[in-house]
Amino acid sequence: MYFSVVLSQDFSRIDNQINNKNFRDAQLMLSDLNVEFPKNIDILTRLSIVHHFISESAKSNSSEQKNSSKAFEYINDAYNIDPNNPKVLKWYVISLGKTVENKSIRKQIEESKNIEKISLAVIKDLPHDEYCYNILGQWHYRLADLNGPSRRIASFLFSDPPEGSFEKAKFFLEQSIKINPEYIGTYYWLGKTYIKLGDTKKANELFRKGIVLERPFKREEEIFVKMNNFLKNN
Repeated sequence: MYFSVVLSQDFSRIDNQINNKNFRDAQLMLSDLNVEFPKNIDILTRLSIVHHFISESAKSNSSEQKNSSKAFEYINDAYNIDPNNPKVLKWYVISLGKTVENKSIRKQIEESKNIEKISLAVIKDLPHDEYCYNILGQWHYRLADLNGPSRRIASFLFSDPPEGSFEKAKFFLEQSIKINPEYIGTYYWLGKTYIKLGDTKKANELFRKGIVLERPFKREEEIFVKMNNFLKNN
């Protein structure tokens, strides 16, 4: 009981640091706790979260890759302890997606069914969390947008290759926006999806809404530039 109370107080301070984007401070506090309380799912999950956000705010590619790898390492440890915990699964699929996004198209396709399976499980248990709706929207977009050679790789890897759909991408991304209408990235991916569906007017509308939203990390800055360039040329 004592340990539970102590950890609860520590988590309150750590979560406050995370909410205020003081990720390095949170990471140091969590690292100390991880030594004292090893194999604690709540500590491991939070370590994954802070390393994920440190990677998102990294100035160099090497720091980004190092911290995204650490994020996956910690959440994989939590996953091995409790593979049915929905919060663990949520951050597992977020970290997995981040670690494979810059790898070969073969590696991305190999992980695609796993990402879909876990995302659907998280949505079932956490129906009001926007993250996995967003991930599934991107998943469907990327698969629907595969070129011929990439589709042949998918056919080679799977007897039943994963199939993406722009219509399903639209559905999941729209669900994500309903839950959280303040994230620029969802407007970007939904706008791209509408372009693929032939509705440039709707894409323009979404991009105009998106470019006024907060851009906390490098990824969002890059998205802002792409949306802004599209609006200037259309």
